Amino acid sequence: MTAPASKASAPQGVSSSPFLRFPFELALSGLIAVALVVIAEIAARNNWVTPLVLPAPSQIWAALIDGFASGIYLDNTLSTLWSVVVGFVLGAVIAVVLAGILSSLPFLEKVITPFIVAFQSMPKVAIAPLIIIWFGFGDVSKIVIVLTVCFFPILINALHGLKVRDRDHYELFKSLGATRWQMFYRLRLPHAVPYIFAGLHIGVIFALIGTVVAEFVGSNTGVGYLMLQAKATFDTPAVYACLLILMLMGMLLHFVMVQIETRVAFWANDITQANG
Repeated sequence: MTAPASKASAPQGVSSSPFLRFPFELALSGLIAVALVVIAEIAARNNWVTPLVLPAPSQIWAALIDGFASGIYLDNTLSTLWSVVVGFVLGAVIAVVLAGILSSLPFLEKVITPFIVAFQSMPKVAIAPLIIIWFGFGDVSKIVIVLTVCFFPILINALHGLKVRDRDHYELFKSLGATRWQMFYRLRLPHAVPYIFAGLHIGVIFALIGTVVAEFVGSNTGVGYLMLQAKATFDTPAVYACLLILMLMGMLLHFVMVQIETRVAFWANDITQANG
């Protein structure tokens, strides 16, 4: 009688859980960030760099604390975040729906695509003043600008994903008598999910950029508006504080998108890890 097989153990020196590797990587990133802040503080205090170019991180932190304590940073951060989220969601929904229609109707795709490309070729900064003339100052114009900025990358990725087909699966569905809607909903759309999320990752960052552009061109709220005010008074620490807020906002949006993708396209992540 043979002894029962024991459970396979992980190779020595290799962690069996990815969470055991995460703190080390996070700690290393934190150490690099702290080192950069310390170097910047030393350079600023010793006047190696003019304060107009690089203020001391302690001054930036003080400006950030004062801004949030007074409530001005919080209100304008929420205004920027609201425009980003609403404009991005509207742009993503319209782009994915339009991609589904165009991928199902090749003739319509050939007719519409030149107009989409022509519109996307125009710099959004150039058409922002026109949008503000149409919709006025406020959140509506910012949302429209965000929508136009993030629409195209999401559309292109979704359209590409919906047009790519697995021949074996396609023939199987066809032989089973699947309708066009069943082929779209059960075959083409699931296959396109990784492509759609690739466009969403690009689009959410473009959405933040579009919001700041809108606040630069014409708005009386938002982090971009605060940056213009700080620039007018040569308040460099306040400008860096606004940049820090935008950076943290972009990281938050990216983190949220990663979490959503992990839950929606979990099967794609499993395939990637298995192939890796």
